[in-house]
Amino acid sequence: MSAPWVASSAELPQQGQTVEFLLDGRDVAMDGTYVHQIFRSHWSDYNVGRVRNWRLADAHPSVAHA
Repeated sequence: MSAPWVASSAELPQQGQTVEFLLDGRDVAMDGTYVHQIFRSHWSDYNVGRVRNWRLADAHPSVAHA
């Protein structure tokens, strides 16, 4: 079960936490890390003002076995 979404206007993650986040105007979540007021993904950095919602990333994601 995934963590609930949190509005970035209400609360921010703790420094260094691994999160999923949604940018304003987008519906696809990105994986990243929250560091120094920045949501950092693999591709880019996004300041808090661009992030609509976030949630803690799953600590133990499902692993598919062949």
